Amino acid sequence: MTVERKPLLAFGPAEVVARPTQTPRDLPRLAKPGAGRQGERLTPQFRDLAAAFEAERARLSADTPEEIDPALVVVFDLAGSIKDFRNAINRIDGLEFLSELLGDQSDPDDDFHMTEREAGRTDKRVTHSLYLVMSNTKAIDELLRLFAQWQADPSASFEHGLGKFKTAFQQLTAIRRWGAEDRIRETGLRERWEETLSMVGQSVSTVLVEVELWHRRDAAQRAAAEAHVEEVITSSAGRVLDRSQIGEIEYHALLAELPIQQVQSVLTNGASAIRLLTTDDVMFVSPFTPMSVAPGTLEPVAQTQLARSDRIEGKPRIALLDGLPFTNHDALQGRLSIDDPDEIGENYPVAARHHGTAMASLIIHGDLTDGGPPLDRPLYVRPILQPHESMPGHEQVVPNRLLTDVLHRAIRRIVKGEGNQPAAAPSVRVVNLSIGAQTRALTRRMSPVGRLLDWLAHSYNLLFVVSAGNHTDEFTIPAAAAHDTEAARLAAMRAGFETALLRGILPPGDALNALTVGATHSDGLGEIEVPDTVWDITHPDAPAHYGSVGPGVDRSVKPDLHHSGGRALYTRPIVLPGQTDVAVGLAHTAATGPGLQVAAPGRGGATNSTVFTNGTSNATALVTREASRLFDLLESDNRDPEDAPLPDPQYHPLLVRALLAHASSWGAWENSLRNDLGLNGQDARRQLTALLGYGRLDLSRLGEAASNRAVLVAGGQIARNERHTYGFPLPPSLRAKAEWHRFTITLAFMAPTVGQLTRYRSAKVYFSTPDTTLAGGDRTDAEHNAVRRGSLQHEIVQGTRSMSFVDGDAFPIHVECMDDAQRLRAGNTIRYALVVSAETAEQTSNTIHDEVRDRLRLRARERARDRIRP
Repeated sequence: MTVERKPLLAFGPAEVVARPTQTPRDLPRLAKPGAGRQGERLTPQFRDLAAAFEAERARLSADTPEEIDPALVVVFDLAGSIKDFRNAINRIDGLEFLSELLGDQSDPDDDFHMTEREAGRTDKRVTHSLYLVMSNTKAIDELLRLFAQWQADPSASFEHGLGKFKTAFQQLTAIRRWGAEDRIRETGLRERWEETLSMVGQSVSTVLVEVELWHRRDAAQRAAAEAHVEEVITSSAGRVLDRSQIGEIEYHALLAELPIQQVQSVLTNGASAIRLLTTDDVMFVSPFTPMSVAPGTLEPVAQTQLARSDRIEGKPRIALLDGLPFTNHDALQGRLSIDDPDEIGENYPVAARHHGTAMASLIIHGDLTDGGPPLDRPLYVRPILQPHESMPGHEQVVPNRLLTDVLHRAIRRIVKGEGNQPAAAPSVRVVNLSIGAQTRALTRRMSPVGRLLDWLAHSYNLLFVVSAGNHTDEFTIPAAAAHDTEAARLAAMRAGFETALLRGILPPGDALNALTVGATHSDGLGEIEVPDTVWDITHPDAPAHYGSVGPGVDRSVKPDLHHSGGRALYTRPIVLPGQTDVAVGLAHTAATGPGLQVAAPGRGGATNSTVFTNGTSNATALVTREASRLFDLLESDNRDPEDAPLPDPQYHPLLVRALLAHASSWGAWENSLRNDLGLNGQDARRQLTALLGYGRLDLSRLGEAASNRAVLVAGGQIARNERHTYGFPLPPSLRAKAEWHRFTITLAFMAPTVGQLTRYRSAKVYFSTPDTTLAGGDRTDAEHNAVRRGSLQHEIVQGTRSMSFVDGDAFPIHVECMDDAQRLRAGNTIRYALVVSAETAEQTSNTIHDEVRDRLRLRARERARDRIRP
């Protein structure tokens, strides 16, 4: 019996009804102190805050004869959170809501703790939310009035729109100013500056920082704030190099150069030692280090025999934002559409064109070792890297420019045009970003560049394929494990697990609406001989040790999937007597492999040189290549006229994203990691989800069905509190058989976002928990809470229990939409794509696809008859 490849099938129209109301879950509740106790706790804090305003007024009055009412940023530290609290804040004259951040968790105490209906008080930690508010003295006086009113009579009604303040006073754990330490606490500035001084000492005179300002509602206030911050920077002998405002994502930032003396002051005397970090207009100050990539080697020795191509005609579907490729390479000649409005190429020697050449090679050809067919469309390339100023062969993101602004401008030029110029490549549907920020992994909020990608994807209906990022520093294993390869493999895996928090997803890989790609330890080179000085300490096809791991923002699933990134070998350490631990670092294998074979600039004008590389960038480029293949499949018009048409092209970017995730799973990873890492209990699945995402992409399952597997797709737009129900026809050959079978359901949607809020998604779309009883199986792979936290939900139900149903029954999938961070306005809808498959072993049934197709056709004929009946 042989599995025959089969085409995708389309669901018919969904049944649309109102989303059923759900009984609220009995979740742990926050116990709060009474009004009297809150008065004891908070009255001194209110007094301190009022005194701070008076001190600031006095300071400002010394510089001007006019009395000035200062504006300071106030932090409301609340246990839990309050939905729509920002609306109440903005109703008080003199208060302006700025942002919400996830606060630290606190141990329970007599004032604030969690309770459960049956168990009573628990020892669970209390989550906090920080509400950042710009305030003046008049507004603080009004807050004090409301606080006193609430203490006098907690049941008294506040004025219209201010009722949320009663809840806030109940949950308020602290009220204070936003301080210097807050501005650097989660940016890694102090750590980076310590590293800078230890490495270069006095050999540098300046450092670069990204200064993110509070995004004020009023344009005049934004201009005044920017002017003030610039004055602060220049008064300390610094200068502003770049500036950006993107209102759609509440982004306002300056790129500044500071003298090294500022670094020394902070490290010696604390964050408040420099004026920039005490300026109320400033939200965060981050170290700015443009992403730099090093070539695997400057001496490529491998070669390719690809025939040079005539110019490929047609409209580009994929945009590569990266370094400038070597356009005359045999693998790339005639296949690129270069758009270089900044004229980066004028000072970009061929010998430095490594990363863009490699990424273009992988997107167009895949791993050159495999010899796959090239793409039949030109690849649009916008260079955003340039040669490094001081390191030969290295490339870096354009320095002296804010990356968020560079990407914003690049995408708008592609889609909308720039100035009087028309759109540069409006046919582009997929954007490959195999670059990222090196300075900051995931923190308590979405990165600015992550927010940008989420907004651009939603606004322009684009699929961003983004690398999770690489962490290539040495790691440590016990010296005893260094004498045996298998022991070293296990030790390396455990070292990676223990340092997972330090290997977080790098922006913009944190974006919810992007497909974030991690790397597996695999390539097409096969077995090779390696010298005794290096060793392979990663299990074949396992997640690569160099790859970033999740979770994403709000504990969402990241990276979304893993794909071949190229095998990485490590230098075998020399163990000295008495050593307990040894450091293990990456070996250089670019000239001989292993790794993915890619085009490279050659010496002496050679146009056929190649090298072997590894990294999540490679995996991302290969996934982008597969995305293009899926678009070809969805756009083909050779379907059987009896089958329903595939979803409209407006759903294709989401459908491609869903299909890529749909072909991914943990496979053997789960049991292997549970054993090797000693994971057990309910928490193991959550920990594995952060490491594995949705698993490894299986190309044999991508975009196709099979005789023993039916794959159905749909696309739609759903409104607030709607339910769209799709019925997957149950194949009779699965009925009453206690044999292995699997249902896989994947949903992707374009999440509208609110950049100022911790919850971030404006609304959420999800499918309700699959009916595991009807499916005769159990959920596997990713943890059930994590899968609903992003904008890509992927669940697998498999088992061997017999399924009880009658011919004509369907497996229901309920797609629902509800508010999340805010109310989805009437008339607004959210675009989504759905992929569902059912399969069994080939030996059990080889007719699953045909059975499902026949029932879909029967269903369509019945609908047609119903429409024409009088």
